[in-house]
Amino acid sequence: MAGGGTGGHIFPAIAIAGALRDINPNADILFIGAKGKLDEQVVPKYNYKLETIEIYGFNKREVLKTLILPFKFFSAVAKCKKIMRYFTPDIVVATGGFVSAPVIYSAIKLNTPFILQEGNAFPGKVTRYFSDKAKKVIINFEDTIRYLKANNNIIRIAHPVRNYNRRIDKIDIVKKIGINPDYKTLFIFGGSQGSRSINNAIIKNLDDLYNLRINIIWQTGKIDYENLKKVVQNYNDRIKIYDFIDNINEIYIVSDLVLCRAGITSVMELSLFGKPSILVPYPYAAENHQEKNAKVLERENACIVLKDEDLTNKLFSIIKNLIMDEKRLYDMSLNAKKIADEDAAKKIALEIIKSLKNE
Repeated sequence: MAGGGTGGHIFPAIAIAGALRDINPNADILFIGAKGKLDEQVVPKYNYKLETIEIYGFNKREVLKTLILPFKFFSAVAKCKKIMRYFTPDIVVATGGFVSAPVIYSAIKLNTPFILQEGNAFPGKVTRYFSDKAKKVIINFEDTIRYLKANNNIIRIAHPVRNYNRRIDKIDIVKKIGINPDYKTLFIFGGSQGSRSINNAIIKNLDDLYNLRINIIWQTGKIDYENLKKVVQNYNDRIKIYDFIDNINEIYIVSDLVLCRAGITSVMELSLFGKPSILVPYPYAAENHQEKNAKVLERENACIVLKDEDLTNKLFSIIKNLIMDEKRLYDMSLNAKKIADEDAAKKIALEIIKSLKNE
């Protein structure tokens, strides 16, 4: 399994690996991840073997790192080949991200078949570049097809997310968190790392949001947490603040409205739980893929898309008008549920197994 550096690539890989393990408990699964990145924290928690390589993504703002990236790439390829020679995989599955490039390149050189799984509406560089050489390309959105080199190996299956427990009693979660069960609940987060611009916009609108008499559950990210914790200490009867939330499924269950970025994992989790959302695409995401993800939900009337630059001025009025509109929240929830498929990981796992049988 390859796909790392960020949660958006790691967690679908873990979901697929989990489905493979459910079908065949004896499956031997190895992850290749990025050294010093989230991969090292997350993958071992799920009891998978992990090898790491030193690689990072292209960033035109960091000139020196960009200049030495080709050397890093071929050094990573050398290590990937070494790993594959001793592990001898039957197949490689890549879920995108900069880790996938040297892994897939090595698989091609070693004549090892590979499958690409792409969640974003606009596919990443790895998927675009290697799509015609893949045994299968599994896409999430129909829009993705027009960006790929070949179309005779494309299968559409919803982007997989972790196997969350969605049947926990809502009342129990409300009591555990300590929020008012009679108020609507707004959940705010900016991805696993947090979002400085979302955090700043909430602070600037804090008094108005508090006066709406709603519950707010706010995952700030680790960097801003200590400062923001002090800012909201006088509001903590209705505002619950966290640096990171492990059991995010519990928060989705009690939420009436979600404000977040538009990474594909967040988008598909919102869909899985049927949550109306205000999506704020990260403006510096590669190829602006977050905005394209958000637009897919917007076309289904499952979310409102708010530009990062409009956050401070427009955020409060959007929240105020939406969170008390029961009919619109209900309709958005139904529309969101149309996009996800709780069996996606299993369906992808079966496609992988089918590919092996056809070898």
